[in-house]
Amino acid sequence: MFDLVIYNANIFENDDADTVAINKGRIAYVGKEKKLESACSLDINGKTLLPGFVDSHTHLLNLGLAMNRLDLSQCRTRTATLEKIRDYVKNSTSKVIVGYGWDETVWGERDYLSHKELDFTDRPVMLYRKDMHMAVLNSKAMEICGRTLEGGVFSEESLREVQWLSKPDDPEVNAALRLAGDKAASEGITTVRDIMEFGTMGAIKSWDFPVRVFGALYDREYAEQDLTNRNWWGIKIFLDGSIGSRSAAHCGWPKGNLKFTDEGLRNHLLKFWKAGLPVAMHAIGEIAVKQAVKALSNQKGHMRNSIEHFELVEPEILQEISNSTVISSHPNFLQWSKSEGLYENTLGSGWFGKDNPFRIIIDSGKKLAFGSDTMPMGPNYGIDLAINSGHSMQRIQLHEAVRAYTEGGAYLLHMEDCLGKIQPGYMADLVIQDEKYMEDTKNIGAMKPLATLREGVFTFSSTEFQEVP
Repeated sequence: MFDLVIYNANIFENDDADTVAINKGRIAYVGKEKKLESACSLDINGKTLLPGFVDSHTHLLNLGLAMNRLDLSQCRTRTATLEKIRDYVKNSTSKVIVGYGWDETVWGERDYLSHKELDFTDRPVMLYRKDMHMAVLNSKAMEICGRTLEGGVFSEESLREVQWLSKPDDPEVNAALRLAGDKAASEGITTVRDIMEFGTMGAIKSWDFPVRVFGALYDREYAEQDLTNRNWWGIKIFLDGSIGSRSAAHCGWPKGNLKFTDEGLRNHLLKFWKAGLPVAMHAIGEIAVKQAVKALSNQKGHMRNSIEHFELVEPEILQEISNSTVISSHPNFLQWSKSEGLYENTLGSGWFGKDNPFRIIIDSGKKLAFGSDTMPMGPNYGIDLAINSGHSMQRIQLHEAVRAYTEGGAYLLHMEDCLGKIQPGYMADLVIQDEKYMEDTKNIGAMKPLATLREGVFTFSSTEFQEVP
């Protein structure tokens, strides 16, 4: 007897089956048998069944904090942003006002927020830009931190010096992570590789988290801790900053944006590789991308390292990528690749439509894993942008995008033999989507998963499936 049988499913990349049987958290049968004995059966009436999504680059704590604190990500104008800040300050009892997600490019502007716009309150205010590589502090916050910068704008190293001001306490961490876990499950995500500080993993492991979490520890936090248990993936290293904060290692921008010399990076990597730890290497500008590709080509063996973001890519560099390197990229970043968007306005026309070149990455045969970087979290949102991009170097097919968000992540995690496919023996990580999911490809971004199962257990269900045991 099976634990659960799902009938009348439109199974991703399998026209010869419409039934999936689950036993002890694993897929035990895929076919067309209608008379399977089971403790529970579910007729999904032709809806689409996908493997559970693997988000290969998340920041769960930041996501949850934004949900619990001041979330500015939906504000479409500077005026609306400032109004929301004022309303929040008026109604909040927090001693420090911390917000997330403002983006001047969404407002159709190029000027960042300024401390002068936030000096209406005598409480300290710290507002993170959407990319988390920059924040603006008001005068009171700068006074408390003992550091003053023009406009109150802090980025990269200067930002790290003042981040203590926004540090949450343990109850706030726990509340934020619970929100983030539920959010991930509601988006069809069953597994994440989370970029985190050391203590975050302990908080996640303290209860039954709805998604499977593998941690990539910031290199600055590493002090030869034991990261060999299954919950840890490896180490995160920054080679540069971001495009929005003008801190990426991009030609014509300050040379100091590149954080390592080639020799310095090589020595840094060896420390982690000797400890058996793969690295996730943040590289956005084309100079950082080249350095990452070159450095990772020196690693031989079974470890799978990754290049994170991989935004500005000169096509010829792809042939130099080693077989042990996975490209971990973000289709939702294409939100800034439209006319008069961030990439065109900040980089000029030379890179317009050539950033995030998923088409040529896949055609080159390189391993591609999709993640959200929580900007925003939601595979359907990113998949929509990737399959409907107006630029040929970015645009890919739906099945390719889904694979990058399932099989690609599983490969990165060394779990390709048990995760990311709907096949017997694989974990029963599944997402039920709208019946039109595979056909109505122009509207995938507006579709929300109807239910999510992790190892055969519902971690999220819409109203339609709430009565399922």
